[in-house]
Amino acid sequence: MCQGHKLNLAGNSVTKSGIVKAREFYSSYLLLSGIVCFLLGIGNWTVGAIEASKYQNLLHRTEQTGLEESYRNFQELDHQKNEEVLRRINEDREKYNAARVKLNFFYVVLTGGKTLFFCGALLILGSVFRLIRRDARRKIIALGSLSQHR
Repeated sequence: MCQGHKLNLAGNSVTKSGIVKAREFYSSYLLLSGIVCFLLGIGNWTVGAIEASKYQNLLHRTEQTGLEESYRNFQELDHQKNEEVLRRINEDREKYNAARVKLNFFYVVLTGGKTLFFCGALLILGSVFRLIRRDARRKIIALGSLSQHR
């Protein structure tokens, strides 16, 4: 019997490397890129979900202050009183608009995170299948060459 081979229960010889080696996993660029996408996707999805809910709550609180309607009921005021009344309305509007912009940004982060997560999962799955097929093909070739030597 050749060195590096052993007999299995059926009497056929099998190579010593019965399992896919760890080096094959970390040398697979497809697998590594899948893991990176997967981890980035988890991070973005988490941050996007947390921050989006935070800004959504802020938007809900600042959405209706009621000051806009009360301002319209005022009669014509002088310039100074007009400024005082409008200051609070404008500050609330600025907070609301800033929160909307941030909410939209975190929706993009959330969507990107989901996309990266699923792309990473597909890349990992595809590369693991590819490694298993490659290993099985090598074993079949090795078994075929051993049976020809008998």
